[in-house]
Amino acid sequence: MNTKRSPKRLLAHIALFIGLIALTFFILLRGQNLSELLAVLRGVRVRWLALAAGCMCVFLLCEAVNLRGCLQLFGCRCTVPQAIRYALTGFFFSSVTPSASGGQPMQLYAMHRDRIPVSHGTLALLTQFSSFQTITVTFAAAGFVLQYALLSEEVGRFRWLFALGAAANVVLLLITLTAIFSRRLSHSLIRAACGILHALHIKKAAAIEQQLTSQLALYQRSAAYLRQNRSALLGVLTVTAVQIAAFYSIPYLVYLSLGLPLCSFWMVLSLQAVLHISVSSLPLPGAVGASEGAFLLLFRSVFPAAALHDAMLLSRGVSFYLFVALSGLYIAVWSLFGQKKNSEPG
Repeated sequence: MNTKRSPKRLLAHIALFIGLIALTFFILLRGQNLSELLAVLRGVRVRWLALAAGCMCVFLLCEAVNLRGCLQLFGCRCTVPQAIRYALTGFFFSSVTPSASGGQPMQLYAMHRDRIPVSHGTLALLTQFSSFQTITVTFAAAGFVLQYALLSEEVGRFRWLFALGAAANVVLLLITLTAIFSRRLSHSLIRAACGILHALHIKKAAAIEQQLTSQLALYQRSAAYLRQNRSALLGVLTVTAVQIAAFYSIPYLVYLSLGLPLCSFWMVLSLQAVLHISVSSLPLPGAVGASEGAFLLLFRSVFPAAALHDAMLLSRGVSFYLFVALSGLYIAVWSLFGQKKNSEPG
């Protein structure tokens, strides 16, 4: 896992992210009566939006808890502020890079700056990632089955996006679990992948194979801790389930903030689970555009037509845009004032 990212590439990703946001809101708000929209937003019940923002805090804190627990299990010293910084770093850079590709490398770089061994940091991130994928796929599968009758009207146009997202997440989960728990299969996959690179006459194929093999040996030694502490794995899965449930609850809290009649919490949570897995693998920073469009498609049977756009703006505003801004601000402030406070080696 590469711990460095080119500043020029990162700036290009951020520029793409901002451009997608501008285009998305231009399309979504075109033809909308902005005065009516503002009137609706002024009339929302703030306590429910505050609770939705609290759910996002729970989402980030759960990741911090899992990362800290894994690092401590591997013998690394990790303070609560450090763990929160790793969670915020992952959220911000996942949000502004395509397919969330920048999150884990920047988290690993932040751990490296705190003198946490790369092997231990990699395994902690892989453990959190595999747990996240497991719970995400489980929630989405259950949601699709439970709400199939409601989704059936849209399944013709939506099934391929859902199938693609589910397949991509399952493949990522299998690769991650293989890397953690199967040394023999991991080596076989590395040899196969590098064999393709050799066949394509890639100059650095041998160096890549050597680096991957070396890193695999390092974090699979740490993986022994996980195999010996199955209760720790169960704890990570439990915390992740709370994390995902909090995140998927946000559209329901937005529903309540708009003063609409009560509806099924489990229906809204299930639809959000289907939405998330369907757009998560798309090569767009933060799935910007796709998430908004999918929300309008999937939730139009839940929210009244007059409130649908308002609900989408509030849901994405709380669950994504607000915390991208806050996490980016935190990282900027810490970069200026907090980098000298690195912890000692674990």
